[in-house]
Parts: sequence; structure tokens; C-alpha cells
Amino acid sequence: MKRLTSALGYTVAVLTIVVAVVGPMFWFGFFSRAAAKTSLRIDPTYTGGEPARTIARDAYQIVIYKPVPKRAPLSAIGSFVQIVWKPASALPATVSEPLDLDGDGRPDCEVSFQAPRDPKVKLLVSVKPLNRLVKPMNAVSKDSFASLIARVNDTIVVRVPLR
Repeated sequence: MKRLTSALGYTVAVLTIVVAVVGPMFWFGFFSRAAAKTSLRIDPTYTGGEPARTIARDAYQIVIYKPVPKRAPLSAIGSFVQIVWKPASALPATVSEPLDLDGDGRPDCEVSFQAPRDPKVKLLVSVKPLNRLVKPMNAVSKDSFASLIARVNDTIVVRVPLR
């Protein structure tokens, strides 16, 4: 009887370890599919929103996203438009682009920055407003979540603050 109890105890311990190792592989897939079916989305404040249009240049593209409004009256993160230049490796050394952010056919701002080949170099962006839609930025790296420049893989992301 004592041997039977020991054998059952060891068997249960081994099965517990097998379930602990294999279980997450099964449950992760199950919960991923379940979460995808709920149509939950990451807040646009973190993703930059949805792409509105793409401007093709000779060697690179500029993707202008839809404006992301301020989420709450007391939120520190204001309204912004995210702009992505890709691939960063194809950008000229100095980028200076007049851009139409709202799609009305007239440039709203001029975005300027240096695009060094070394990804470790700190990036600085300047935004010159051409109308009242955009707030100015002068040699900004990251003032806030709504006004920044960052290198992400082979892209350069700029967030332009809106009024």
C-alpha cells in the first residue's frame, strides 16, 4: 500500500510538471484567439492612430496618420498627428518637407530634421507651422508623448502637436 501511494504521488507530480510546461502553450493560443475576437484595440495615443495617406518620394515614403485627439480634459497628452518616414536608410542627410496633415491640399507645416546613418545619434526635429492647425517645435527630441521624434527600426517617427 505504501508503494502504491508513493507511485501515485510521483505520477501526479510528473503530470503536474507536464501540464505546467505544456499548458501555457495551449492556453496562450486560446486566449490570443479569444482576445482577437473581442475587437479590442490598442489606444491610438500609443500606436499613433490609423494611416490616412502615403506620400511616395523617390527612395522613401512618408505615411501621415489620422489626427489623434486629446483623450481627457486633464490628460497631459495633447492632440497630435503621427508622421512616419520609411525606410530611414534611404532618407537624405537633411529632411525638410512641407506636409499637408489634414488633407485639404495645402501644406500645414514644414518638418525638418537631420537623418544620420548612425541609429544611436540623438534626433532633433523642428516644425514650422504654416497655419493655425499645428503648434511649433524647435529642436525637439521628446518634449511629450505628443511632440517627439524617434527612430524605430528602419523608420523615423515624428509626432506633431496640434492646437
